[in-house]
Amino acid sequence: MSPRASRPSSLASPLVSAQATRLPQVLDAAQAEGAQLVFIDTAPHSESTALAAARAADLVLIPCRPAILDLRAIGTTIDLAKLANTPALVVLNAVPARGNLAHDAAEAIGTYGIAIAPHHLGQRAAFQHALTLGLTAQEYEPRGKAAEEVQARATWTQQQL
Repeated sequence: MSPRASRPSSLASPLVSAQATRLPQVLDAAQAEGAQLVFIDTAPHSESTALAAARAADLVLIPCRPAILDLRAIGTTIDLAKLANTPALVVLNAVPARGNLAHDAAEAIGTYGIAIAPHHLGQRAAFQHALTLGLTAQEYEPRGKAAEEVQARATWTQQQL
């Protein structure tokens, strides 16, 4: 489990790795350091860790590509968010610019009884290049479409909280 504490500013965000059993202490430390927003990223196959994270969260964002295997895989995470009684939304990512995959995925996600976050992330080369270099899309191409999409997602997420 890798809780990611970040401040909504231009400062670099520290990454903190912690086991699920240490999550309360890590979150307390982040708050003491002035973190206003914390992202908790868990492995999709780690149910107990994901449940601990969902219980500690104010909002669960479930990333999902508009592909059949990904759409089937989100069911467990949705169940964990419901078990934790934490609001959850699916975030579509790697959505091709052409075709109706986003629409088709939205229909499939609707069968889970969960909403989809607006401002999906497109399938953009900048995301791949940035990842290869260990950068964010904003660092790789600050004025690019990928950076715009991430900023729209971040702004929307902060408004939800």
